Amino acid sequence: MSTEQRRPTRREERRVQTVREIKALAMEQIRSGGPDAVSLSGVVREMAMSPAAVYRYFENRDALLADLVVDAYDDFADFLESRGAAGGGADETLAAVLGAARTWAGEHPNEYRLVFQSRAGSGVDLAPERTVPAATRSMLVLVRALAAADGSPAETSGAPGTPGRADGDTLDGAVRAWAEHAGLDAYAPRVLRLALASWTRLHGVISLELGGHLGAAGLDPAVLYAAEVDAIVRALVEPGTTDLG
Repeated sequence: MSTEQRRPTRREERRVQTVREIKALAMEQIRSGGPDAVSLSGVVREMAMSPAAVYRYFENRDALLADLVVDAYDDFADFLESRGAAGGGADETLAAVLGAARTWAGEHPNEYRLVFQSRAGSGVDLAPERTVPAATRSMLVLVRALAAADGSPAETSGAPGTPGRADGDTLDGAVRAWAEHAGLDAYAPRVLRLALASWTRLHGVISLELGGHLGAAGLDPAVLYAAEVDAIVRALVEPGTTDLG
C-alpha cells in the first residue's frame, strides 16, 4: 500500500488560506479592542466577502473566537514543550519551561490577553470541549517539569490527593477538585499545589508587565520574574518545602 500523502486540491488550499486570513483579521480586531471587538461583519468588510460567504468557514462569531483560543493555547504549549526539551537536568528544564511562559507572552501579547486575560480563554462557556483540553496542555508541561524536578512522577494508580474536603472549602480540596477537572489528579498533591501557586504567581507578574504597571512602579519585570522562577525551583530542592516562600 502506498504511503504517499494526497496533495490538497486547489479548492482546499484556497479554503485554508481564507481561514488563515479570517483569523489574522480577527486577531487584529483583538489587538485593537480586545476579544469583544471580534466581529464577522468586520471581517467581511475587510475581505470584501459577501456576508453569507464567511459562514461557510465559521458558523458564528463564537466559533471563530474558539478557534483563536485553541490556536493560541496550542502555540503556547508547543513553545513551552520546545523550550523544556532543549536539554539539561530536571532543574534546568523546569527553569526553561517557567521562563518560556514570559517569553511567549512578550512575543504574543494579543494571544496572551485573549487566553489568560479574558473570559473567552477560561473554557467556562466558549466551546469548553475544545478550549479546556487545549488549555490543559500547557499546564501539563509545567506539572511534568515540576514532578521531574521533585522526583515524584505521576502516580500510576491515580491515587487521590491528601486528606481533606473535596468540595473546595479547603486548599487541599480545592487543588484536588481543580486537578480532577483538568485530568491531572494522578500527580502528587505537593506537585499540584506548587503548580497552581506557580501558575498564579507567574501569570500575575506577566499580566502586570503587559499592562505596564511594573514599569510605571520602577520595577524591572525581568528581575522580578527571575526571582519568582528561582523561588519555585528552590521550593523543590529544599527539603521540607511545600509551598513558595
